[in-house]
Amino acid sequence: MQKQEKIGIVLATYNPQLEYFQKQIQSIKNQTWQNWICHIVDDCSQVEYQAAIKKNVENDSRFICHFHSNNLKHYYNFERGLQYCIQDPKITAIAFCDQDDIWIAEKLEVLLKTLRFEHALLVHSDLELIDSHDQTINHSTWDFEGRQPEKATVELLLLRNVVTGCSSLFCSSLITDILPFPQQNEIGWHHDWWVALVAIQKGKIKHIRQPLVRYRLHTSNAVGTMQNAGNFYTELMLWFKKKCRITGKSYLIHSNLSKAFQARFYQQLNSTWYNPFDDRHLDFGLGILRLCYQSLKTGYRSEGIAMRILIFKIIFDVQQLLNYILNFFPKF
Repeated sequence: MQKQEKIGIVLATYNPQLEYFQKQIQSIKNQTWQNWICHIVDDCSQVEYQAAIKKNVENDSRFICHFHSNNLKHYYNFERGLQYCIQDPKITAIAFCDQDDIWIAEKLEVLLKTLRFEHALLVHSDLELIDSHDQTINHSTWDFEGRQPEKATVELLLLRNVVTGCSSLFCSSLITDILPFPQQNEIGWHHDWWVALVAIQKGKIKHIRQPLVRYRLHTSNAVGTMQNAGNFYTELMLWFKKKCRITGKSYLIHSNLSKAFQARFYQQLNSTWYNPFDDRHLDFGLGILRLCYQSLKTGYRSEGIAMRILIFKIIFDVQQLLNYILNFFPKF
């Protein structure tokens, strides 16, 4: 690792809670790795918030503010931020940043050292959960959620994302494969899931079982956490909480992501994805049973998600068939 390496930070903002935002900015300034540039990519915040954002960073030229007149939502806003990073050839690694967390001072340095030592394309860390008053809820998000990042494969990562964007650092060389983000009519998957999939397809992902981000949970989170996420019991309780509603949305999200991933890397994957029971080739069809078994066997702890997708797929296919029959035959 060379001292002149420059890290590009993409900080996405939208009407930030200013107290949280100030703490996040200060934690970036406090990083032990000081060779960074932070692109603040604002997604059409109200004028008073834009003014507050500028005021918070006006004395540090490493922060560059980009204010936009169109609201794209967080997925496409992070994509917009990566496009700014492309314009700086000195940037060798990129970090995503949320507007309301707190970075541990060694975050960038530890991630960059691991990235280079392990010859990885992406590295990510555990996170400490905190509340709106900076009090610790849980010292490990991974323990809280039951994540097992060391078990991740391309297939299992398609099933469940275990990489949190604000805890990750990836090589800038990946951007050509990451961009453009796959189009979504309605945001189903997030930027970090897509980037993690690209990284694990192109090379190696490494993880650090050390919390390097204090991840804030509050009512305005775009993405939150769930205890023991992914197992059978949690998925069942979540379904009961939703009053047993079945929309098929989960299946469609995974299906569309799988299609987008295969479309992007078709040339590389065509020879290895021909197995008709392979989920990536079959668009999360019957092969989901294999993934369920693989999750159980390896301890990935996502078999509940696998079964939910399978059930929703069956229901979705039955509904599609019924609609076809009703439309095909004339109504009497």
